[in-house]
Amino acid sequence: MMRYLSRIFALAAVLGIISAAFLPAFARGDKSRGKARVWADGADARKADYYFMEALRQNSQERDDAFFDLLSASWALDSADTAPGLTLGYYIMALGQQDTAYAARGYNLMRRHFDAHPDDYYGAIFYGMINDRLGNSGESVRVWQTLDSLNPNNSDVALKYAEALMGSNDSLLLRKSVMVTDRIERAEGPDLGLTSHKVRALMALKDTASALGELERFRIASPRNPNFYIYSGDVYSAFQLPDSAIANYDRACLVDSTSGLAYYKRAEFYKNRGDSAAYDREVFKALQMETLDLEVKLEMLGSYIRELYTDTLQRPRIQHLFDVLLTQHPHEPQIRDLYSSYLVALEDYRGAAEQQEVALDAEPSDIRRWLGVMSLYYSADDYAKSTEVGERALHYFPDDGQLNLMLGGNYEQLDRWDDAMGSFRKALAATPESDREQRSQVMAAIGDVFHHKENTDSAFTYYEKALELNPDNLMALNNFAYYLSLEGKDLDRAEKYAGMCVRAQPDNDTFLDTYAWIFFKKKDYAKAKEYIDQAVDIEAEDPQADVWHHAGDIYYMSGEPAEALEFWEEALKLDPGNALLKKKVKYKTHFFE
Repeated sequence: MMRYLSRIFALAAVLGIISAAFLPAFARGDKSRGKARVWADGADARKADYYFMEALRQNSQERDDAFFDLLSASWALDSADTAPGLTLGYYIMALGQQDTAYAARGYNLMRRHFDAHPDDYYGAIFYGMINDRLGNSGESVRVWQTLDSLNPNNSDVALKYAEALMGSNDSLLLRKSVMVTDRIERAEGPDLGLTSHKVRALMALKDTASALGELERFRIASPRNPNFYIYSGDVYSAFQLPDSAIANYDRACLVDSTSGLAYYKRAEFYKNRGDSAAYDREVFKALQMETLDLEVKLEMLGSYIRELYTDTLQRPRIQHLFDVLLTQHPHEPQIRDLYSSYLVALEDYRGAAEQQEVALDAEPSDIRRWLGVMSLYYSADDYAKSTEVGERALHYFPDDGQLNLMLGGNYEQLDRWDDAMGSFRKALAATPESDREQRSQVMAAIGDVFHHKENTDSAFTYYEKALELNPDNLMALNNFAYYLSLEGKDLDRAEKYAGMCVRAQPDNDTFLDTYAWIFFKKKDYAKAKEYIDQAVDIEAEDPQADVWHHAGDIYYMSGEPAEALEFWEEALKLDPGNALLKKKVKYKTHFFE
């Protein structure tokens, strides 16, 4: 039973089920309210009562499976009682969400109770809201009209009736919705929510004059309400009356000069009109308003950044806006996240990492944030700092597989190979068997360490294991292929693996270099030159010593010694301690390792 009950609450989220205050009366312990009970006879009736009371007790203790079973048993013994059927019907709907016929049975139980006892106020509200959520507009109108007739002075019910009428495309029902809203307004006075309801109905009727008339009526009644002018500006914008729209946004700013939302709306107006200068001005005003909701500020700033971050002249202005927001909300992780994303777009990985580190103080239990900070420092080539952050994270997440995997990668960069192996072993132990992709990554990483320690047989064994788990692990394929070529073993297999990598990522300079080197080892210098040229072109702005070294060897064997020397000289600048490069440059010829 329990494995099905979890679906009840999933459906509750979908239907937006109302709070406990609106559950049917019997479910809160009031068994008799709002119904005339028809009893079963004798022992069955007494047993049904017992099951019913016990179901309520189980419900109060949040034992959902027992509650449902007992309620079902009570209903089976005394099905004439429609009140338990109301809640039972809802649960049957939840259990039958994949079975239309079964769900319909539950719905009919709920409808049956309403038809029998429309005066059960809470039961009727519950049933009405279910219909609202399911989009049963005709039934919603019937339920709320009945409730409204039984509770003529209840403005909440009247408003729900008006909203149900709004769900129809019928012009008569839309007019009736306006009339019901007018009745509420006469009883309670002007209200912007009521006015907006009427305006929506009139807009649906394409009655522009009446809609604008409702706006004017509210303005006369409440001339100092800034939210009205904001709403009015939105309506005029929808009617494509820009002069009236901006006049209302201006009026909102004038009535309440602290209203950040008014400035935001005015900024959006200018943006939609294509007036970039006015938009820029209004964004700055809005974002500096402490009264503007943070979510709105972040949305504004995010939009502003996406449009202007590529313009280097705008960067000081964007920086100023972040400074303002961070002064207003120094401990808000969302601002740090947006700032970090902006800095990543500028390729300032260190700055982005620093912003994320500040956010860690507010959310130290978020493993994703720790991993993000490590990744950013890694991208900034600050392996020591990335390692330091990872070691701090271990105090919170000592057994996290991804954390130990990343930490091992940092140790590799710092030539701490024993520490790397230890971290990779922890990562493997922490990664479940079902996570084949991550286990493959760890296996390949262990293979890298074994190869560095010149334990080639163990390295190749782990690469084999990595590829058994995930045949598409590109780094395992590339490294296995490269190390096979260095050993001069199974070059055909190495070519196959490297080719898979290049086809998957044709702009990856590391994969192209490996592929070129395998052709070099196979003495196919034409193909080797073809692929090393592609790698060199990609690395033109950021040359790597090993790629330039390989390029020199390939060019030399291709009969271009002058070009080869240039590559070797550039590689030596990047790797000045490389003895073999020094020898090649000194004697201007190729030497095998």
